[in-house]
Amino acid sequence: MKKRIKIFAGILLAAMSLSLLGCNKKTSNKDVIAVLLKNDFEAFFVGYKKGLIDSAKKNGITIQIYSANNDAAIQIDQLKTLLLNGVKNFVIIAFSTDLTEQMAKIIQSQGGTAAFSNVIPSVEALKVSPNLFYASSPEMDAGKFQAQIIDSYFKKNPGKLNGKNLNVIYFNGEYAHPAQIYRKLGVMEELPKLGYNVNVVGEFGANWDRASARQYLDLWIEGKNPSFDVVIAQNDEMALGAADSLINHGLVDNPSNPTRDEDGDGTALKVPVLGVDATDGGKESLSKNQMYGTVLQDANAQAATALELVWECMKNGSAKGFTTSAGISAAKETTKEAPLTDKSVLGQCFIVPFVPVTK
Repeated sequence: MKKRIKIFAGILLAAMSLSLLGCNKKTSNKDVIAVLLKNDFEAFFVGYKKGLIDSAKKNGITIQIYSANNDAAIQIDQLKTLLLNGVKNFVIIAFSTDLTEQMAKIIQSQGGTAAFSNVIPSVEALKVSPNLFYASSPEMDAGKFQAQIIDSYFKKNPGKLNGKNLNVIYFNGEYAHPAQIYRKLGVMEELPKLGYNVNVVGEFGANWDRASARQYLDLWIEGKNPSFDVVIAQNDEMALGAADSLINHGLVDNPSNPTRDEDGDGTALKVPVLGVDATDGGKESLSKNQMYGTVLQDANAQAATALELVWECMKNGSAKGFTTSAGISAAKETTKEAPLTDKSVLGQCFIVPFVPVTK
């Protein structure tokens, strides 16, 4: 136990010394917004953190940023310690959806405010207090946009597909993560609506990781070498790993120049590869004719939305009826995707739209 306390203290103190922005000796903890991140090394979280810093500086808001290093216990300890020190306002990318109700109750017990992003809060978490929010993008839309990009590709290149029979390689992120569940549901529901007979010939759990995706596809190609028509990944990192594997196995238009689109279909790879997030790496791959498409999950907009919601509550005691500087207001309609499934919490859900991206 003593060892764990020492480790946590080191993480917390390091975070406090490195991530305090805009604070000085006159700043009270009650005026601080603490940011609790699941981790600060995944590509999306790196972008989210930068978006928070930029938005805080622009609006003169004092923030402190903490990473839990993918550890639920550390994230709860950080939350409790901050509350003990008088910090009551939070932006949170939670370790998991299951953790959000516990976090919500801890925050509410001290009269605090929080906006959850990226990792979906449960309906029960939002019901704890009207000053708890969801500021993120609906994951099913990411999958739907991937399906629409695929449909556009094969309409432009009908000779690339046998009728409407679509053989898919599919890469999942972290299993049971809301993005993993709903992104898959979105694309697998939308493709049949667009008329495709979907056959998943290979499916892997690469946990958002480029190297893992490359290794899985390497083994699969070397073991079976069957035909497939498209690679769909739940984030850009896994899509980049898949592209690496295709290039390494010569599954490109021109092996001597793996960025040359010989047949004019929009990609130098033998099949289109799609991701999600529109990271810098993903957009660079698009520019090199490798990845064919991605879907922008706007980390900057999510971060700014979450920060503005909490700041509005700090200034005015509530964000009811609030519209952000980007024109985002509370959701009006329920959907299949939690927490938007429950009408009673729609006023606490602020949706940042996904945007399809191709070259």
